[in-house]
This record gives sequence, C-alpha cells and structure tokens, in this order.
Amino acid sequence: MRVKDERDWINASIASIRGIADEAVVVDNGSTDGTYEILQDMARKETGFLKLWRKPDLHHCDLSNFALKQTSFRWVLRWDGDMVAHTDGKHPIAELRARILRLNPHRYYLIYLRHINLSGDAFHQDPREMVHIEEYIHTFSEDARFIHPGRFEALRFPLYYKPLFWYEPYVFHVNIKPARRMLLRYFWEDWMELKDYLHYPTLEDYALAHIEKEFGTPLMEEAQNSCMGKVLQNHISFDANLFGPYPAMLKPLLDQTPYRIQYQGGRISGRTEPED
Repeated sequence: MRVKDERDWINASIASIRGIADEAVVVDNGSTDGTYEILQDMARKETGFLKLWRKPDLHHCDLSNFALKQTSFRWVLRWDGDMVAHTDGKHPIAELRARILRLNPHRYYLIYLRHINLSGDAFHQDPREMVHIEEYIHTFSEDARFIHPGRFEALRFPLYYKPLFWYEPYVFHVNIKPARRMLLRYFWEDWMELKDYLHYPTLEDYALAHIEKEFGTPLMEEAQNSCMGKVLQNHISFDANLFGPYPAMLKPLLDQTPYRIQYQGGRISGRTEPED
C-alpha cells in the first residue's frame, strides 16, 4: 500500500483486506491530514500484520518499488488507501485469495482486477470511468518491477508471466477526496507525464504554476471551486442494480461522509465539504 492523505477511508480499506492478506506493507508518502497517525495506531494494534514506513520524498514509482521490496510472500496485491473490498456477499475478497491459491504454484502470473469506481461522493460515479481494470496482483520475483513510461506507472514483468483477467467486482474504489485533493488530482497525470522534478518537484508546485491558466485565478481556494464544478458536472447516480451492493465495510460510512453532491434546478451545483 502506498498512501497519502486517506484518513476518510484508510481504516475500512485495511480492515477489508484481512480476509486476503498475511501482511500489510504500508508506505506513507507524507500525509498531513492525520493518516500517518491513524496508521501508527493501527500498527501498534496489528503487530506482525501491519508494517509501516514513512517516505515523503519518494516519487510514485520509487515509492511502489520500495514497498515491493518490503513484502515477504509469493503473491503481491497492490492496494490503495481508498479501496474497500467486499468481505461478504457474492464476491468476498476471501474468495479471491482462495482462487489465487488454486493456481499452478510453478507458474508466474499477472492478474488484472476490475473495481467499481465511486466519484465525487459515495452516491455518484464519473460516467467516463465507472469501472477500472489494472494489474493489481502478481507473483513476486526480482524481475518484476514498477516503471514510469508515461502518464502512469506500470508493472514491467518478464514474458514468462501469464496474464489473467478477473472481472468479478471484489473491490470498490472510493475516489472521494477533499476539494484541494481534487484540484491536485486534476493536474496529476500531466505532472506524472512531464517528470520535470527540477522545476516541479511536487504535484502542488505544478498545480500552483498552472491553475491561473486553467481556472483563471492564482488562488487555490477559488481554483478548487472552479475545478469542482468542472469535474463533477457530468456525474451520474450510482446504480446498485448494475454494480452490486456497497461493501459491508463501506456501508457504515455512507451516512457519516461529509461529501455530498448538491443539485440546483436538476443540475449538479456543487458539493458539501468537511468543516475542518
């Protein structure tokens, strides 16, 4: 797990993988919202299960490879702090573990998983990416490492690995962030592709240099509001008939979440934010 500023979902995220993971290797990339302190408390209570590091100066791909080197087992599941797995129902995450362990132990695999995306708040999705498929599981070897060829990191793996595509909805991606995080995420892909760490050592440096051109203001708070309207304008309601029920670990948080997309005249007009 590579995490940064995921206090809203980190407890549910880690709790939901107890049915699949023998250990949780967690590397914090410089959280400032209390996530690291939550993880410290969890590590004290989860001795032997949760192993915690703090690496605020590592870029994304280096962070992933650092985390990979700390793992101890044959199978590696790449997990994010805003992902919550089903722990019961038709496709519990424990079923995924059993399915993995039934594979040929003498072969190497790369497994693509599909997860359900929530966006904006827990009751909406971005119609451009309601589901996402990525290589989240692989058999560990020294020859499999993360690289950064373009906008996104990817796992470079030898030709002897066998790709598998598993489409069952074991996981929800809870892509629900504070407005500031949403603004930074707006610029993230461009910053990742540029890789100009001399001029823009952090994503925030890149965003500050480009928000006026993109949103007509150099002020972060004003740009956040403009970004929110732009990102959320075409969101649609989550349909459980299409994508199944919410994970059990996520359901208690639905009424507590401060993020609520608001409507005016039948159109999305904004979103409520946490008071702090």
